Amino acid sequence: MPSLPEVQAVFGGALRNDATPGHSSALWALFAEPEALAERRLAAYRRNVIGNWRSALASSYPVLAQLLGAQRFRQLADRYIASYPSRSGDLNAYGGELAAWLDDSSLSNEQPYLPDMARLEWALLVAYGAADAAVFDLAALADVPAAVQPNLRLHVWVGAALIESPWPLVDIWQAHQLAEDERDSALAAIDVRSPTAPCRALVVRSEGRVLALALTASAAAFLRALQSGQTLAEAIAAALSVDPAFNPGATLQAFIAQRTLTGFSMNDAT
Repeated sequence: MPSLPEVQAVFGGALRNDATPGHSSALWALFAEPEALAERRLAAYRRNVIGNWRSALASSYPVLAQLLGAQRFRQLADRYIASYPSRSGDLNAYGGELAAWLDDSSLSNEQPYLPDMARLEWALLVAYGAADAAVFDLAALADVPAAVQPNLRLHVWVGAALIESPWPLVDIWQAHQLAEDERDSALAAIDVRSPTAPCRALVVRSEGRVLALALTASAAAFLRALQSGQTLAEAIAAALSVDPAFNPGATLQAFIAQRTLTGFSMNDAT
């Protein structure tokens, strides 16, 4: 008698329409009814499972679905499902490997911005489900002596992400938040045929909404430094090395208002 893991492997393969040699006889041995009847019942279950996976991908990647169209997105989903069946009971966790899979897909030759758009959309999904950001205590920051403030370490919200790409991801994503007629007009004005100015997309959740916001090169350098655990002074230096006109005060205010920054701690070296 096969073990439970063996039964699960055979049945799981059948749900993906897996034709691995040796699975067929092992599969039908699980059923007491004739093979033809068992296959019809299994096929109904298979359609339901794969349909749920397709729906989960479409829900997680709505912009990709619109960019590709219903038929092409379904074809993409089916190819992805064949390589990456769900391994979790939570469908919200399904699809995290799609960007890497697209990197190696022929679709990335036709529309090379698709993998980075998938990264952006997955970051948005992660941000949506992340724990709420703490409210930055500005009064506590004001109480820190000015001589000590450069050595503070500012905390970046766990759900925030910085997605950098040669493609205009934020413009494309924002266009897809518009009504259909406005979206088509906005997309027509975006050049996606070749890389343009680098895009630096900040993913945050503000007032219950997940957003993709464009950052300047200096603001991105500032945020990247903070994410890596550098002090405020080190982060400002990194931003100034990119743009001597960087305004740390205005950038800090914006990050705090957007809930990108959640607090601070004293540097152990101080």
